Amino acid sequence: MRKTQQDKPAVPKTKDKPRFIVTREYNGSQSMSISNQKALLRDFAEKNGLLDYEFYVDDGYTGRNFNRPSFQRMIADIEAGKVKCVITKDLSRLGRNYIEAGSYIEIFFPRHNVRYIAVTDGVDSLNRQEMDITPFKNILNDMYSRDISKKVLAGWMARSRQGKFLGGPTPYGLMRDPADHGHLIIDPETAPTVKLVFDLAADGYGMMRIAKYLLEHKIPITRVKGPIESEVRYYSWGSSVISKMLRNPVYKGDHVVCKCHQKAIRSNTINKIPRDEWEIIENCHEAIVSREQWDRVQKLIDRRPTIMQGNSCPFYNLFHGLVYCATCGKSMEVRYEKVGRTDIDRSTKKKREPIDRAYYICQTYNRLGKKACTSHKIEARDLYNLVLADIIEHGKMALQDAEAFYGRLTHRLEQRYTMDEGALKKELDALAKRNQEIDEMFMSLYADKTKGILTEQRFFRMTETLDQEQADNKARIQAITDELRTASDTEDDVRRFIGEIREYASITELDETILNRLIDKIIISAVEVIGGEKMQEVRIIYNFVGEITVKHD
Repeated sequence: MRKTQQDKPAVPKTKDKPRFIVTREYNGSQSMSISNQKALLRDFAEKNGLLDYEFYVDDGYTGRNFNRPSFQRMIADIEAGKVKCVITKDLSRLGRNYIEAGSYIEIFFPRHNVRYIAVTDGVDSLNRQEMDITPFKNILNDMYSRDISKKVLAGWMARSRQGKFLGGPTPYGLMRDPADHGHLIIDPETAPTVKLVFDLAADGYGMMRIAKYLLEHKIPITRVKGPIESEVRYYSWGSSVISKMLRNPVYKGDHVVCKCHQKAIRSNTINKIPRDEWEIIENCHEAIVSREQWDRVQKLIDRRPTIMQGNSCPFYNLFHGLVYCATCGKSMEVRYEKVGRTDIDRSTKKKREPIDRAYYICQTYNRLGKKACTSHKIEARDLYNLVLADIIEHGKMALQDAEAFYGRLTHRLEQRYTMDEGALKKELDALAKRNQEIDEMFMSLYADKTKGILTEQRFFRMTETLDQEQADNKARIQAITDELRTASDTEDDVRRFIGEIREYASITELDETILNRLIDKIIISAVEVIGGEKMQEVRIIYNFVGEITVKHD
């Protein structure tokens, strides 16, 4: 706002200069601090005969930011020759970045013949003696700003580590609790869509297929807020949106402390934190999906293969991400025979179906040759028939006598876990003891370093090795703990498996939903000649209960 005072004849108006005063602004409404600053600056200007002035106000902007709108407007006015003097309450009102603030005071203002005054700091560019200490004051302001930034960040992180949701749009399917804005609650309007997305993913649907399903069924991506400008945008689910939703642990009731961080205080560069490095606080709010389902979906996403180029065929690979080589452990690729005379079935004279031209082969062998692994080749039709028959067989057993089937599976699993449990507990104790020894070794090495027995370089090299060993031990301890916990859940797992497989006792064909609900992986062994016959072992690893070994020739 420009204000020209002409009603005080006792103070003569100088000829040369509009005088300009800088403060900061807050979204159009001014804070009490700004009112006080304006009163101080107005009083100073009028007492010193600087009567033609304008306020440039940027409240609500950090002093480290020199792209403040009113500040930039002032710079433009200086460059246009409209400004002869800039006055601020103190140096920090100009800015808290000592490098940029110094460049304006020491270079920009003198170049444009602009006098600079900081009232309470006693700075006036006409007095060179006063200006000598100005850079040091700017550095102190900068340090103060850094300290405030660190304290604000520390407070934010502390609240986030308490499981509080602090900012940004709430995740789809959730909303802020009216009684506690840092707590999330389920949104009854959108949560069913999130559950549907996870159900589809658990059934083997890919990202794009889920997005198409939601679009076809007119399931909105956002809530209705006023008139819908574009129906396509309103229902525009995309694979990236689905991927972010399925990867977000918030839907199992957890909170991610921080997903990105600023590279440096002066930098505008934001670095994303890798997903496997996220700090997660569990059970912060009500979950939309169970942990079991969330973990299952992550596993399905991780094993989905990248799309292969070339060698195209109309056969749709139902077993994607499920088939593995027994020798090298790598996933097996689906390949296709070239179209030719073999495309016609000689017995029926009919064109062969796509599945009859497809086969699976070890990717290690396919890329590196027989020195790395063997082919483990299996025809897609054989694999399909084998898995279908196995599912039907066990589904019928579960239907006919569920309790006998339950007893058989439980006994087998208990035997397996009992055999492993003793060895696992022994290993767990050994790892815990070793980690304690490493802690004692750290203390001993540090004592040797302080006494000068051990050089600093050797100390760091030895402790780095011990650090890595201890980290590996902790990871193995966690894996063993999880395995032992899994063993204690045997009964529930068997019941769940029986409930799943009995639904498929009378199926006549396979689809992705059936395979992903029932099977964890299928392991294909190399072809062997036994008694003059070629045999190939196929191990079907079912969800919840483990493997069932089947052989076919």
